Order: sequence, then C-alpha cells, then structure tokens
Amino acid sequence: MSFTELVNTEVVLVEKGHAQLKLNADRSHWSSAERLHGGVLFTLLDTALGRAVVSTLDEGRGSTTIECKINFFRPVFEGLLTADARVVNRGRRTAYAEGEIRDDEGRLVARATSTFMLTETFKQGKKPDS
Repeated sequence: MSFTELVNTEVVLVEKGHAQLKLNADRSHWSSAERLHGGVLFTLLDTALGRAVVSTLDEGRGSTTIECKINFFRPVFEGLLTADARVVNRGRRTAYAEGEIRDDEGRLVARATSTFMLTETFKQGKKPDS
C-alpha cells in the first residue's frame, strides 16, 4: 500500500498539466492538537502537484519534489477536501506547479508552490546505472 493510499486520497482527475485529488478528512487524520495534521494537507497537495507534473511527461519519465512551500489558511477538523494542482512551467529538467486545497464549502484551506526535478523512471528495487 502506498503512503497516499494509507492517507485515503482519491484521484479525481488527471489531464495534461492538471490534477485533482480528494480526501475525506476524519479524526484519524488529526494531530495531537485535535485538528487535521498539516502533514496530511502537505501530502494531499504534494501528490496533486506531482500528478499534474507527471501528466506532462513522456512515458518512462517521472518527477521528484525538490522544493515545496505551503501556506495553511484555516484549521480543518473533518469533511471533504479537494486539492487542485496545475503546472505553471515545465522545462527539460525541472517543472514548477501551484495548487490549493478547498473544503466542502469552497473555502481556501492551503496553497502550495513546488519545484520538481524531472527524472527517468526505474523499476522498484532496481536503481538506475550510475
């Protein structure tokens, strides 16, 4: 099981340069402060941003996050969250994407910007030649 499956994210849409994911947040996602853990919001956005970037690549290519900045605007306790991410710029070696999370009332919960290194993919357990 992947980490994003463990957190219960659902991929809603992936098209060239755009991805949308949802998460039904509940108490299992809470931090010790009794609200949704910021790491869950980060995971949701990072995954959406990465999916948006990968959707612009040829088969056999992948990406990895090299920098991400997130701003949290309001606490979340429970409910449906939607992450929407778009690629702003993609070069040969890096890509830049922006995204946001909104709650089920359409209120802005968090925004992120991220830079990705574009890579060649490799099979699990087998590292690329050095």
